[in-house]
Amino acid sequence: MLALIILSALAGLAAFLGAAFGCLDELKKGLISDGMRRAIIAFGGGALIGAVGLVLVPHGLESQPLWLGLGTFLAGGLVFLLIDHALKRRGTPVSQLIALNLDFIPEAIVLGAVISGDFEMALFLTVIIIAQNLPEGFNAYREIRQSHAGFLRKHVLQIMSGCIVVGPVSALAGYWLFTLDNLILGSIMTFCAGGILYLVFEDVAPDAHKVGDWKPAFGAVIGFSVALVGFGLTG
Repeated sequence: MLALIILSALAGLAAFLGAAFGCLDELKKGLISDGMRRAIIAFGGGALIGAVGLVLVPHGLESQPLWLGLGTFLAGGLVFLLIDHALKRRGTPVSQLIALNLDFIPEAIVLGAVISGDFEMALFLTVIIIAQNLPEGFNAYREIRQSHAGFLRKHVLQIMSGCIVVGPVSALAGYWLFTLDNLILGSIMTFCAGGILYLVFEDVAPDAHKVGDWKPAFGAVIGFSVALVGFGLTG
């Protein structure tokens, strides 16, 4: 259990460090180019799609019938469509932060569910989550700062530091409550997958796009490849 807490806290710390790098980029203007920022956004989008295609949907469908998996997947997309539109009408877009947690929380639960039976898989899953959370934390920080002028840097970093707590709490829930073949866990995974996919194509991908710049699109490919390696090695 101690190893689980440490691993999941490190995964959450990665999101905070990504946000801290976003803060540093904001303070030292010109630290990274506009094209590279878009590439980081695209990398995060690729990692999210990788989590959907290689972790959340495959493992989620293993524990539930196809009709239920399809229903929860579509429900996730619909629910987060409504949430995203409601937030935008109120002028509070936080899609990157929502997508980060939709990805991180179920994967941390899976981490808790597998660690007692396969420590090597849990260790590598932690590496994959860290690789996803770094760019997602960066993107979430920039989105909040750009859309909420009243939020000071320290306030955004305080929000992002919550991931350090969310990780262990989710992982311990997985350790105590679930196994990989649990129907409820499978439904949570496909529901979150639907929400992630909607947010990626609605908000993340458009933010990463700029005509004539190849780096964002290739950044998405690299981001997906991170999840692909994880799937191949934990298979």
